[in-house]
Amino acid sequence: MALLLASPLAGAARAETRSSLAQAISALKGEYAENSGVRFSQKTRNGLGSDASLTVTHGKHRFSKTGVYASDITETSTVGDEDPELFRMINLGRDTYTQTYWDDLPKGKKWNHWRDKEGFLWSQNLVDALNPKFLQLISRSAEKVPTKDRYDGVPTTRYDGSVEVGHLGSRQAGIYYGKRIGEWAGGRITWKLWLGPDNLPRRFQAETLYEPYGSEQRADTVRMNVLYKGWGTPVRITAPLKKLVVEAE
Repeated sequence: MALLLASPLAGAARAETRSSLAQAISALKGEYAENSGVRFSQKTRNGLGSDASLTVTHGKHRFSKTGVYASDITETSTVGDEDPELFRMINLGRDTYTQTYWDDLPKGKKWNHWRDKEGFLWSQNLVDALNPKFLQLISRSAEKVPTKDRYDGVPTTRYDGSVEVGHLGSRQAGIYYGKRIGEWAGGRITWKLWLGPDNLPRRFQAETLYEPYGSEQRADTVRMNVLYKGWGTPVRITAPLKKLVVEAE
């Protein structure tokens, strides 16, 4: 009898959780429609041991009807005991402006300009709490976890889960996923998501475990922790002055 009662209750709980993530997707699309924006900070750890890297990122995003339209981010990356590497990037539509410590620019120039550089651009296949398609993917495994956590000054509701994907990769814009392509490896994404009373993300954690390509390789692990704040506040992102920009080769 206990088993008979538990099964419908578990099914109802899963349905409620899927409904909650559906509301989060709707809330995000509402921000898209209003061309709103959000500020964020992120820590990403790649690998283990002395070769592990830590990247600390902060910045802001502005939305259009299709997602993140513009971004202004600053990153500091450190590998082991090496000196930190600095990176700055501004995206406006399909235009990207970058600054790196290794740039060899003409005198008086401070930015490289790139056009349609896919590796820099936000897209709808990223492991990203701002990506409705990713939220739809993870909603199948989501479980509600009782907490009293507060982020961005508001109470939050936490959801946990994990999902296997056929393909995993990374580029400057972030970690991306998709269907298996030939022998390219996939992996597992284990995640936690905190939603505010408005159903918008306030915190997101993900651990991506890449399948090793061969028996002699070990699995690669990337862990990220993202905090979001300032939903709905005006976000203004502008391109650098033209006189400071050079076309990237």
